[in-house]
This record gives sequence, structure tokens and C-alpha cells, in this order.
Amino acid sequence: MKRKRKQSTPEVTPLPSPTVLAETYRDLLSAAEYQELLASLEKTLPPSFRINPLKTTPDFIPRLADKYGWQLEPIPFCPTGYRVPNAAPSALSAALEHKLGMYYIQEAASMLPVELFSAFDPADLILDMAASPGGKTTHLVSRSDDRGLILANDSSQGRIQSLRFVLQNWGAVNYAVTRFPAERFGEWYPGVFDKILLDAPCSMQGLRTAESHPVRPVTSRESSQLSRRQRAMLTSALHALRVGGEVVYSTCTLLPEEDEMVVDAILREFAGVVELTDVQQSLPRPAPGLLHYQEFDFSASLQHAIRLWPHRLDTAGFFACHIRKTAPLVSPAKPPPFRPLEQVAYHVFSAREEDAFCSEFIRAFGFDLAADLSANGRTLVRHYEQVFIFPSMLLERFSGLPVQAAGMLLGEQNPDGFLPSQAWVSRYGAQCTRAVMTLDEESSSAWLAGENLDLPGAKLPEDPRYIIILDHTGVPLGRALRTLSGLKNLL
Repeated sequence: MKRKRKQSTPEVTPLPSPTVLAETYRDLLSAAEYQELLASLEKTLPPSFRINPLKTTPDFIPRLADKYGWQLEPIPFCPTGYRVPNAAPSALSAALEHKLGMYYIQEAASMLPVELFSAFDPADLILDMAASPGGKTTHLVSRSDDRGLILANDSSQGRIQSLRFVLQNWGAVNYAVTRFPAERFGEWYPGVFDKILLDAPCSMQGLRTAESHPVRPVTSRESSQLSRRQRAMLTSALHALRVGGEVVYSTCTLLPEEDEMVVDAILREFAGVVELTDVQQSLPRPAPGLLHYQEFDFSASLQHAIRLWPHRLDTAGFFACHIRKTAPLVSPAKPPPFRPLEQVAYHVFSAREEDAFCSEFIRAFGFDLAADLSANGRTLVRHYEQVFIFPSMLLERFSGLPVQAAGMLLGEQNPDGFLPSQAWVSRYGAQCTRAVMTLDEESSSAWLAGENLDLPGAKLPEDPRYIIILDHTGVPLGRALRTLSGLKNLL
């Protein structure tokens, strides 16, 4: 009989501490600032979040603080961002408001890039080149007031599902998710986009640890490969941008090879075509980019970029800059992929069909869907029994581009009537004036636990069969099917 060999446990090499990794940057800071950096690395990053203006009202923050006893500190460079120094990250993720998409948990430094864009126009075409997991995309949705069109692109199929879920939970409508290499957009759509966000894949050397950005060692070869890809993606962005348009380039690393060196190379290659905008005024105190690194001297305009050292504003390390295209580029042009909606059984409503549907909808739920579509540049699209709201600009400008997801599911036609989707109810349910029922606090808790509600003698809406459920504070919780005795929970 053969004896089984005892399997040895593989030896695990401990990861270097942030303090050890900080040695890389000793020569980039004064002796006093370097000590400040080391001291900051001993602290735990406080959790932070950004509120969703699509689903909240001005009194949301004081109500949230009162409900959970949270101490909420505004983030100085993001009007919708807050730190919660007296709460554990698990408390933020477990809260009902988070599950309903009323805020997005995000490290403070990651809120900076989208805030660097100038004011948004309702007709803006926006490209998020590396969008997953979707936090910055939801920020773009908020700043654009969910108008115009955002193409949220990511090259990885494995990350697309989380991107779709985040946008759906946020209540976004005017977007489409695509899965292509970011390097292709410059040749497919030269001179098209008004704003482009490139939060580039990077080595994540931000020094201060967070759940989404653990500290790990990075070889010079890996950083060099990342740098080449970052430069290719940024080149593509500049070709895809219209003259006068804006690119924000950002990374969650402090390695100059992926930050100033990438941007400096682009400024030299496209001299006279692009300029670096001074965005230091976005911060409460200056945080300029490097002008020198090892044997390299960078363009003087790199001082306009932002290098967020962790000790400066109590964040993880971060880099961001704002680039404006000032002259046209000769861009290589190739046709993009093409797949008409009709090939995948989507039917765009005619004006007559849309009018008829909107008339039925307002009779059923007391919501003026036609006004919403008109005001926000949206169109109804049918896919078998489902009805979607698509951004009109997607159909006008990118009708044949294969997308992974687009717009919002409005609902579906069932034998019992039209059932609005959970996503639509979560965003718009509180605005409905018909087929709505508000629960008391006890019933709201039972509903969230998935229970059906028997309400003998209660006055229930008689028509339609599907009811929109609000909690005792007016927050939409979901949909119910009216039965003879009460409400069947469709959560």
C-alpha cells in the first residue's frame, strides 16, 4: 500500500506594509512632510460615501445622521461626499439606504476626478473608458443630472455584471454599457465626445489601505506595462474627444511612472493640441504634480495636476489631471462594430405608440411619463413583453453599437396588468399619485423582511392590480400584487 504524502502548507509571503512601500517616495517630499506621510499611514481611513441626488431630498443628510447616530463630515472637494469617522464600513454597507441606492460607498479620493469636469450640458456625450465597478460612472450620472448620454465601457466581461448592477441600483437611465478595449474608441469615434473620463487601470499604490485597494508589491516591469497601456488609452481618449472637450485622467497610484510620466509624454506628443488645465482651486490646499523625478524633468504645466499625498487631505494616495483639447487631430478612422437593435428583437416605439402607452401609464400610476421622456431626452423601446426607457442619444448617435445594457427597464406586461420594475419604482415611485400605498413603520419592517401583508378591511387601490409600496417615511420599497386579503410582496 502506498503511503499518502503529507501535503505541506504553502508558505505565504507577508505583504509589505504601507510604511515600507513609502520609502519609494522619500526623496519626493521634504523631511517634515515625509514624517507626516508616515504618521498618516498609521491611521485607518474613515469610511465615506456619496449621496444620490436622483433618489434623495435636501433633508437626507440630517435624517441619516439622526437615524444612525453618524458623525458626517463633508468632503471638501465633493459637494455630495461625506466621511463617517465614527462608523465601521460594515455599518454603511448594511444600511437600508445603501441597499436602495441612496448613497454609494466610495473612498474620498475617488470622488475627485468627476468633480474636475466643468459644468455639464444636457446634450453632453460622455465616455467612461474604464468604468467598472461603476462608482465614478454613478458620479457622472449625478453631475450630468442623468441627461445626455454616458457610454460606460469596460473591456472585461467579468466586471460588466457589477457595473450593470451599480448603475441599475443608482437609478440611472441615460447610459449604455459597452465592452470594448478603450484603445479602439479613438479610431471608431474621432472627435465625437464632449467629456471623457479615463480612470486608468493602475498598480493601486495609494499607500493607505482600503478594502478595494489592498497594499501589494509591484514590480518595475508591471508598472512599465501599465504605463504603456495608460498612454495608449489616453491617446485614444484624445482622438475621440471633440475640440474644446475635456479629458480627466486619474489613477489610484502614486507611482510617477503611471502619473506624471504618462501625462508628460502625452503633452510632448500632442504639443499644440492639448493643454493641462489648472485644477488646484478644486482643493482646500494645493497638491501639485511633480516637476522632477529621478533624472526626468517634466513640463511646467504638471504643477496644474493633482497629486494627493495621503497626509494632505486624509485620503488614499491619488493622481488626477484635467486636459482640454485645443485643436483638431488627424485621427485614424475605422468603422465601429455594428449590430442593429432589430437583430436582438428590440422595437423602438413610434410616436403614436409612445403617446398611447404614456396615456395608459398616467391613468394607472398617476405619473406623467411623457413629460419625463421629453424633458430628459428618452425613448420607449419594447423587447417582447418588457418595456425599456432608452436615452434618445444612444439611438441617434450609436444605434448600431453593440451594448451590454442600456437605459432602465420600465416594467413588463403581465396578465394582471403592467408591472413597473423595481428599479423604476425605487427612483420614481414616490412621484406617483395613483396605485400607491404607504405602510406604517411595523408593516414597513415586515415588508423588507419579505413578508406578504394581510390587511383585512384596509382600503386598497382597486385598479390596477399592481401597487407601489412606500415606507412610513415615503421611501419607495417595491411593488405588490393586490389580492383579496392584502398585498403579495414582489420584492
